[in-house]
Amino acid sequence: MKKHKKFKIFSIIFCAVLLLFLAFPIIKYFTGYKIYSNISYGESVNNVIDIYIPSSAKNERSSGFVLFIHGGSWMAGDKSEEDARCRLLASHGYVTATLNYTLYSKETASNYNVFKVLNEIDLALLKVKNFALEKGVNLQKAGISGYSAGAHLAMLYSYSRAKTAPLEIVFTASMAGPAIIEKDVWGIDLTTQIATILSGQTVTSEMVENGTANEILSKISPVSYINENSVKTLIIHGKKDDIVSIKNAQAVIQKLEENGVDYEYFCLENSTHSLAHNPFKHLEFLKSLLSNTKKAIKEF
Repeated sequence: MKKHKKFKIFSIIFCAVLLLFLAFPIIKYFTGYKIYSNISYGESVNNVIDIYIPSSAKNERSSGFVLFIHGGSWMAGDKSEEDARCRLLASHGYVTATLNYTLYSKETASNYNVFKVLNEIDLALLKVKNFALEKGVNLQKAGISGYSAGAHLAMLYSYSRAKTAPLEIVFTASMAGPAIIEKDVWGIDLTTQIATILSGQTVTSEMVENGTANEILSKISPVSYINENSVKTLIIHGKKDDIVSIKNAQAVIQKLEENGVDYEYFCLENSTHSLAHNPFKHLEFLKSLLSNTKKAIKEF
């Protein structure tokens, strides 16, 4: 009876310690930073950004920063979808942000192309830099990450505008991102649709088939901009992704290796486009995001 009582007391203490141990990361996840929501960064009604600034960042001479871009086939989605990742990095002391941007629709179709969205990312980065400075945080370097269509934007921006961006881009992270727009990866119909949306030009299946659309496809494909000076790249992709084929990740890796660019690749063997079926591998990717952000601070 006494042994049972001691075991019961031990169990209670053990459970209390375990709960306390688990509570610290949970509490940390929701504390230690302030969220400034719906800050306007441009003229469009969609040009709003949420900025997460840790209190600890104000004590640093400089702070790492990561911008997260939501997915949605360039036609849907919202910045709130990246809230969890923003909170994760902010809870570790890094400034983060997630933005809304102009989406393709019937209303925007006549004046839409992906390069105008890249201009919006320019404005968003400048806004974050200036806003953070007003709060006592000096941002100099940044990483840009995105999921799905957001990853396409993150890579396209990072590979083509890293040297002219308001903040120096030191890495990009693609989560299931489209990287190469061509018929061998997407098929004729999808390639035609994507090219028409992103280029702002009418692209026909005949143009894709006979090669006259190749220049247009090249301009909207992130891999086309990779060279020996490109930024480090983190790639996470599901091997069973039936929306954005893993061929996209493979195309990026091939081009990065050809140009001697540093990268980290996280292949989720059992995951689809949601990236949800290999949690421990996904955790490795998130840890890499943290370590690369930390590295950006140390190198400043």
